[in-house]
Amino acid sequence: MQAVAAEARVSLGTVSNYLNQPSRVAPATRDRVQAAIDRLGYIRNAAARDLKRRGSDGIGLIVPDILNRLFVDIARGAQITAGHQNLSLLMANAVYAFESFSPRVTSDQQDQFLDYFAEERMRGILYAAMSDPTAGINRIRAHVRPIVVINYDRPGDWCSVLVDNQQAGRLGGEHLAEAGFRTVYFLSPPNVAQAISDRRAGARDAARRLELQLIEWKVDGLWLDDGRRAIEEIVARTSTNERFAVLGVTDELALGALGALRMHPQLRVPEDVAVMGLDGTHDGKFSDWISLTSVTVPGNRMGEEAIRLVLDEAEPRHRHERMVLPVGVRRGGSTGAAETTILAYPRHSVQNGSSPLVP
Repeated sequence: MQAVAAEARVSLGTVSNYLNQPSRVAPATRDRVQAAIDRLGYIRNAAARDLKRRGSDGIGLIVPDILNRLFVDIARGAQITAGHQNLSLLMANAVYAFESFSPRVTSDQQDQFLDYFAEERMRGILYAAMSDPTAGINRIRAHVRPIVVINYDRPGDWCSVLVDNQQAGRLGGEHLAEAGFRTVYFLSPPNVAQAISDRRAGARDAARRLELQLIEWKVDGLWLDDGRRAIEEIVARTSTNERFAVLGVTDELALGALGALRMHPQLRVPEDVAVMGLDGTHDGKFSDWISLTSVTVPGNRMGEEAIRLVLDEAEPRHRHERMVLPVGVRRGGSTGAAETTILAYPRHSVQNGSSPLVP
C-alpha cells in the first residue's frame, strides 16, 4: 500500500479509503490510485485486512455434490445475491456419496469444510446438509454465528431454507392419477436420506387418497443403470396389456427407466407406460426421445433466500425462520402432457416456535 501511495502521489490513508470506501475518494484521485495499482500489480492482503476487521467478507457454502443440479442452482443464486451485497461466496463440494445403502455407509467432507470456514472466520455459512447438522454446527458456534441450513429439515438454533419433499411425492402421485394410471411403481432405494423418505411418504399419501396401487420397487442406487434394471425386472413380471406408471425418486432413475422402455416397442410411452421423476434435476432439454415430466425445485431462489437469511442472522433481535419454497410440476411427453410448469403452492415462511407448516 505504501508503494501504491508513493506511485500515485497520495497518502496511505487515501489508498486505504480507495480500497475500502471508494466513495470517500474524489474520482480523479480514484483513477490515479487504480492506475498505480495496475502498474505495480498490487493485490491486497486479505488475511491482514480480515485480522484487523475480525472477520471476512466471505460467505461459505457447503454443498453435498456439484453433480446434482439442485446444488449448482443453489450456489448460483447465492453467488449472485452475495455479489449484490459486495460479498464473496466460497463454495466447498463435500463429494457426498453413498458407499452402501444397507447398511448405510457414506463418505463426505462436510465436517472438514465446516471447520475450515469457521477457522477462516467467514461472515456466515450456508450448510446444505445431508444428515443431522446439529453436532457440526454446535462445534463451530464460537467462531461463526450466522448459519443457514439448506435442504435439511431439522429444528435448531439456525434459519433454514427448504422445499417440501413430501409435497413432491404427492404431486407425483396426483399427476399420474390425472393421466389415468392406477398402478404406479415407485423406484427408490431404502430411506437413507431425508428427501427420499419424505418423497416416499408423499407418494403413499397420494396413493391412499386417490386409491392408487403403489408398488414400492427397491433399487440399488439412484442412477440411470438402476432405473434401467428396474424396468427390465418390472416388464418381465407384467402382462403386455397392463398399463402402469413409473415414479422415480430421482430424475436420474426416471430417465434410466425411460431409456429402457425405448427397447420395448410393445410398450408405448405414454399410452401404455408413463414415467415421472421427483427431484427436478433434469429439464428435458437434452432428451433425444421424450421429454421427462418432473417436479421442479427452485434452487436459485433457495440460494437467494439463504443469503438474505444469513445476513439477517447477524442483526439484533433476529428471529429464526423456517422457509419453504414452492415446488411444481414440469409436464413433459413422458406422461402425455404438453411441456408446461405448474406451481403447487405459494412460498411459506414460519418462525421458530410457530405452528408447523401445513402446505
